[in-house]
Amino acid sequence: MPSSTSSSDDRLGGLRAPPPLAFFDPEHVERPVPARPWRALLVAALIVTIGLTAGWEVYWRGKMLAAGDYKNTSALWAQERRKAVGDATVMIGSSRIFFDIDLDLWEEAAGVRPVMLAMEGTSPRLFLKDLADDENFRGLTIVGVTAPVFFTQDGGLRAEVLDYYKKETPSQRFDHFLSAPLEETFAFLDEQTRPKTQMTTAPLPLRDGMQPLFYPRKLSISAADRNTEMWARVVEDERYKEEAKAQWALILQMMAPPPSADGSPPPPFPQEAIDAVVGEVKANVDKIRARGGDVAFLRFPYDGMFAVAEDNGFPRERFWDRLVAETDSVGVTFHDYPELQGYEIAEWSHLTAREAERYTRALVPIFEARMAEKKAEREARGAN
Repeated sequence: MPSSTSSSDDRLGGLRAPPPLAFFDPEHVERPVPARPWRALLVAALIVTIGLTAGWEVYWRGKMLAAGDYKNTSALWAQERRKAVGDATVMIGSSRIFFDIDLDLWEEAAGVRPVMLAMEGTSPRLFLKDLADDENFRGLTIVGVTAPVFFTQDGGLRAEVLDYYKKETPSQRFDHFLSAPLEETFAFLDEQTRPKTQMTTAPLPLRDGMQPLFYPRKLSISAADRNTEMWARVVEDERYKEEAKAQWALILQMMAPPPSADGSPPPPFPQEAIDAVVGEVKANVDKIRARGGDVAFLRFPYDGMFAVAEDNGFPRERFWDRLVAETDSVGVTFHDYPELQGYEIAEWSHLTAREAERYTRALVPIFEARMAEKKAEREARGAN
């Protein structure tokens, strides 16, 4: 009679089961370190790393990037939003007020440094509502109006910054704190240097059927408090400037209404849409004024294809004039003042850094005079 062992061997095809594993004791495992010149290797690795980093830095500085140019992140916006309390002066808008106001010169002329909360490609109506709902804010809100963005969008390209501000975690704030010294030191810490950005913006030929991609070029540099100016390369590099214009032409074509079947002009902007926007803005303006604050509106210079699109698609009488009148606000537009005209607009939509300085110096006295006139007018109405 076969034993249990032999029957087990038969089931394994004549192979014996391996013996049980011995107990593993990590304290007795020997891991010999090979004899190598470790110090020399460490020094060599550090030298290579420093050399490659320095080379990368030199390369991008040669492309006119500069240290101290802060990335316009949600964390940077949230940092400034926390300053918008009490009687602070706050600037909101899209990219024009962001580029065209020099905060240093505004502070020098007006005696107060504004908190810059404008965001490129984003309607300031989103930020106006946030300030109106904030019981801790009772200051002056200066709204930059770019009509195609202001009247057609509730949010826009960077609307997520508001949600980020409300939900920002301590670790995210600490990460921003740690990144600041690096951005002050290295020029290559920029979205422009990312391989993905380089591939996306590379002027590669389009295949049949492909449409050009709307991907705005880098246009600005920002300080730690979001004091922003146009990047020098947009002014000095003609090819780069033309690429920026081509991107604006592309987005304006994408936003244009399709032609009618009979070739007639497109229908005008719906009146009910204008009513809704003005009504929403007025409600938020009234909430800020009820707490002792105020709201004013600014329009900044534009040119080229933007002038065609904005002047024809958003005529002043239907949009700007009505907004200013129905909110009972100061409204300063460059159309009304020779001092605010005749500036260099490199890529149709934003002033160069030097022109932004000149524009700010010209704007502040006009703005303050208009604010004083409006205050006197309201006081006279109240007295009667």
